Amino acid sequence: MVVIAGAYGAAAFTLFSATGIWGRWGENGWRDAALLLVTITAACALTYISMLVMAYLRRSRNPTGDPGQLEWHLMIPCRDEESVIAATVSAARTSFPLAHVWVIDDDSEDATASIVAALMEFDPRVHLISRVRPDARIGKGEALNAAYRTIGASLDAGTDRAQVIIGVLDADGYLSDNTLAHVAGPEAFGDPKVGAVQVEVWMKNRNDRRPLPNRGRLANAVGRLLVRMQDVEFRTTNSAMQLLRVAAGSVGMGGNGQFTRLSVLDELTVANGRPWGRKLCEDFELGLGVLTLGHRTHYVREAHVSQEALPYLRRLLTQRTRWAQGVLECASLLPALRRSGMVRLTGQLEIHYFMLLPWIMMVNLLVLPTLTFLAVVEGRFDFLSESSLAFAVTALLVFLILPYASWGPIYRRVTTERIGVLAGIGLGLATLVYAYLTYLYYPRAIARLVTGRNAWAKTKRNADDVVPLSAPALPVLDSLALLRREQIEDLAGELDQRNDLALEFVSGFAIMWPTRLARLNETVAAAEQRAARDAAVSLAASAAMLGADRLEAVARAVDAVVANGRFDEARRLLTRVDEVGEQTVDVLRTQVLADIRGE
Repeated sequence: MVVIAGAYGAAAFTLFSATGIWGRWGENGWRDAALLLVTITAACALTYISMLVMAYLRRSRNPTGDPGQLEWHLMIPCRDEESVIAATVSAARTSFPLAHVWVIDDDSEDATASIVAALMEFDPRVHLISRVRPDARIGKGEALNAAYRTIGASLDAGTDRAQVIIGVLDADGYLSDNTLAHVAGPEAFGDPKVGAVQVEVWMKNRNDRRPLPNRGRLANAVGRLLVRMQDVEFRTTNSAMQLLRVAAGSVGMGGNGQFTRLSVLDELTVANGRPWGRKLCEDFELGLGVLTLGHRTHYVREAHVSQEALPYLRRLLTQRTRWAQGVLECASLLPALRRSGMVRLTGQLEIHYFMLLPWIMMVNLLVLPTLTFLAVVEGRFDFLSESSLAFAVTALLVFLILPYASWGPIYRRVTTERIGVLAGIGLGLATLVYAYLTYLYYPRAIARLVTGRNAWAKTKRNADDVVPLSAPALPVLDSLALLRREQIEDLAGELDQRNDLALEFVSGFAIMWPTRLARLNETVAAAEQRAARDAAVSLAASAAMLGADRLEAVARAVDAVVANGRFDEARRLLTRVDEVGEQTVDVLRTQVLADIRGE
């Protein structure tokens, strides 16, 4: 790597200094300093990107472990998340029956709390922690701290808190089914030295054909590209950064898909008064705290958490400005990290370089255009001359295009989706443009940091602005029963009057309902015919077993129109599926549960 860095340094010096295009070396001290600065930053950037690519392509493996050896608690902080929370809780409980799910309602003004409370009636492992102002809405970190205290108090005396794992999910986060097995593996929590683990992040709406259903074709084309680029970003460059950190010993935590030992959170509480701080990036702050205590952090690429990508440019820039400001705030933690001596030199260098990047980019944003302007004014940078043009093209290819464009073909290689060669190249070029969005939000983040502004409005969910499509009339539904109670009674009889098994079946249907609906919505939105039909048929079959004739009928109606490729009609039918499904679950909750329990 030293050789590579030296080669990049020599190339950068030759291009920016030795050619004389930007000025003769030794003519002006200020210009020499500026050229040297640009040379160093360019060489460092190319070296870092090369290290990312090599780390990414190395394909390290994380074997699985036995999640049954650990106790799992998943925390989901929420504020006004009624559009997504049911599906997230449902997915977590369906995929991980041993895990407890704790929803922290941070004084929501919508139906978030009531939705979770309804799920609690079907599942004793779903919990609601309600916070009210003035203690609520003072930051995600404080909401997580409240849940940490509640979970700790709920454990039996004598519980080995090092074997209790606390996971954090966003309100829209879906963990892959293999997550707990990999997080429990010998490279992760199977190693007692590991204090925290982060999994890879994917965008769950990456195949949505109409991410902006109430907008036109052009807006949706831009929205699809933004969504896809966020998936490319998290699954390539961000993942590569974490893989490099595995080797360096500096893996960072993200806000979605992070896991920490309860005993480590206890240590952070002793050291800092609370596990999570009040930085805007409380997740990155937590990771630095874990490292400062001397624990290892690890990254698992084989498992992932899926979250919602933003198809709105303005919201995306706002989100990234907040993240950038949060990372910049964490610079105050670096002296303690250095004094601790717990992170080896490679990790220290990686962390410091990562946190210097916003400042480096701002320097380049000012210095390089200024040098180019002066060179053009002085007649040094003649774009019409053959030599200047050759150097300009070389500079563009080596220092601007190739470092970013290579990620498109790499993404095509690692994804399981069908992406052609030309599409992969196109994504690479789009990555170049997408990367330079940083020049839009880093200056704003720095300005907010310098002026002491750290208040932010919550980013809206994509569904918040969507006007539901009008559902087509289905007169046949009126003649069908919403729920045939005798079907459940017959089921209990078949189970030798085992009401506990009947209760398990009914509760399982109700808990899985939001996941089934979300899966149907996702596959129809992506126009994936086979997957959408599978989801519709699965829903119809489970409804038939329950005696939910109306839900079965509307699910089969969706299957029929999808089979004929009429996805617009299917989207409208989904409104009816949602309506009938909620009515069915409401009857289960208000009428059937009490009867089965004998209340």
